[in-house]
Amino acid sequence: MKAFFLAIAALLAVVTAIEFDLQAAPEATNMRRCLSQWLPRNTHVKVSAKALPGFPGQKLNMEIHDDSPHLNQYGARKQMDEVVFRFDTQAHANVIVCFQNVLEPGYPSDGRALTVQFTMESGAMAEDFHRLQQDEKLKPMELELRRLSMTLDDIQDELQYLKQREGALRDANEHMNGRVKTFSLFSIAVLIGVAVYQVFYLRHFFQQKKLI
Repeated sequence: MKAFFLAIAALLAVVTAIEFDLQAAPEATNMRRCLSQWLPRNTHVKVSAKALPGFPGQKLNMEIHDDSPHLNQYGARKQMDEVVFRFDTQAHANVIVCFQNVLEPGYPSDGRALTVQFTMESGAMAEDFHRLQQDEKLKPMELELRRLSMTLDDIQDELQYLKQREGALRDANEHMNGRVKTFSLFSIAVLIGVAVYQVFYLRHFFQQKKLI
């Protein structure tokens, strides 16, 4: 059972780390690189980004939002070198982090680029347990219990969301089945009506021709 909870915790406490090169381009081109990760609502997230030193004439901009109907904005920074954002998600949606390397006017488009180090942590992994230990003066065992408690809360929230999602899909399936059933009955009624009409039409036709 302990291994089961640890396995689920590993799925919920997600850490995404990546390093990539982003070529500079004039701001008017709006050339961006975006990274996304689906997260449930009320998930604590820590996003860290750092631009390594490169050729002059480059400005790195960054913004964070989701793709929910409300398009929630979680942070933005222009001309960043190193930045950390912490926030709680407001919807079940993809959290999208976009980077834009702006080439300043007067510099040639010679393919210069910046190397970006990016990390996104969610769930219990996003918590600052060192600061929590200092603020609340927790012992190592108490800190570990707090960590497990947060992880179990994440598991409970995820299971609750999956339960709600399953209910919504079941309701949608039942609604679709009802529509299919109604359409099938309507189709049968139309076919019976057409068959009856053809019988009466042919009977009337043969009577006029005095064939019957």
